[in-house]
Amino acid sequence: MTLLLIEVISQTFHFCGLDWKFWEFLAQGGVYFSWQCMVSSEQFVDVPFLCLLQLLRPIYKQIAENQNAEIFSANTLLVILGTSLLTARAGLSMALGAFLAGLLLAETEFSLQVESDIAPYRGLLLGLFFMTVGMSIDPKLLVSNFPAIVGSLGLLIGGKIGLVALVGRFFGISIISAIRIGLLLAPGGEFAFVAFGEAVNQGIMSPQLSSLLFLVVGISMALTPWLAAGGQLLASRFEQHDVRSLLPVESETDDLQDHIIICGFGRVGQIIAQLLSERLIPFVALDVSSDRVAAGRALDLPVYFGDAGSREVLHKVGAERACAAAITLDTPGANYRTVWALSKYFPNVKTFVRAHDVDHGLNLEKAGATAVVPETLEPSLQLAAAVLAQAKLPMSEITAAINAFRSRHLSELTELCETSGSSLGYGFSRVMTKPRSQSLDSSDENQFSEGTLAV
Repeated sequence: MTLLLIEVISQTFHFCGLDWKFWEFLAQGGVYFSWQCMVSSEQFVDVPFLCLLQLLRPIYKQIAENQNAEIFSANTLLVILGTSLLTARAGLSMALGAFLAGLLLAETEFSLQVESDIAPYRGLLLGLFFMTVGMSIDPKLLVSNFPAIVGSLGLLIGGKIGLVALVGRFFGISIISAIRIGLLLAPGGEFAFVAFGEAVNQGIMSPQLSSLLFLVVGISMALTPWLAAGGQLLASRFEQHDVRSLLPVESETDDLQDHIIICGFGRVGQIIAQLLSERLIPFVALDVSSDRVAAGRALDLPVYFGDAGSREVLHKVGAERACAAAITLDTPGANYRTVWALSKYFPNVKTFVRAHDVDHGLNLEKAGATAVVPETLEPSLQLAAAVLAQAKLPMSEITAAINAFRSRHLSELTELCETSGSSLGYGFSRVMTKPRSQSLDSSDENQFSEGTLAV
């Protein structure tokens, strides 16, 4: 991509009075520099060096067994600096040596610990690197060659955006997404500073040209936040325009009868939709995230963009003909508003809601929810069971402890609902618990009445 823009930028320099033979020096010097790197690499990457690199894994393994964090960090710095010095002795750049060391360390099972150890150094050295870049920029050069710099900057950013958009369309990416990606990739990279510095050292590039290119790349990198914001603004406007095709239409839901309305197509809503699809139970889902709706549409699922708490939206998905609604929205306020709307305008719909906590569940029930399921209870019990199993407790004891806690929690919850004036509690009039070992036979049927939950 950069090579395609070189000729255009060089013509801009010539137009602005900067008579540099940019293409000639790059073609000749680039080929010479690449050939020199290849020859030096062949001399450098020999069998003894490769064998030395193979020792990294056992060395780190021995250090890890000693559990000495200081030696681990020191060895990492030794590997990086040592590899950099070896590449420098071989006629290559020290940056290439550090890059090779990073690749080698990333292939070991200790890569995460290495990354954690070098994080403070990485931040400090990265800041130092950009400080040196800023110190190498000549403000007078910006003023004296302002037209050339602005033109080159525009060609660099515009050319990369155009090329990325073209390639993105070739791979089937939408034009808006391709342009947004192009805006993110449009600025120059920090590797350009290393390349320009090495080109000056090799006599391929003049210091004046290097300083001007430093300015172009540096300014383009400084524009990254604004380019990213522009891409986000473009995408948001496109989504607002495109979201019309995701809205529910009455003609698409006229045939639905006794269906389920899933309010919220997040992780919980997607699981419910999958289970309903496997049982061939008709449903329709609503969500206010266009990304989730588009993902559901891609799977040929009846997912629509809309606020589940809106009477008009609920009417368009046939709420008056629905038998139940599963409300799995992310925020307590959205859940409450949806339950209230269904209870007021569509009282025939049974609502089953995900509650964030006990107080939230009581408020939802008072708003008209048929049943409320606490989202933290069962996942917490499953996690606790896994921890108890790791603690070497017998499975029978774990099961008894989990069942006892569940029974106690539901009993306390039922009592709390009754004292608060609630008639149903968590959707059930009475909660009974039976030990797992005790089976249910025909004689047990008389012990249960309508609305009883057996845990």
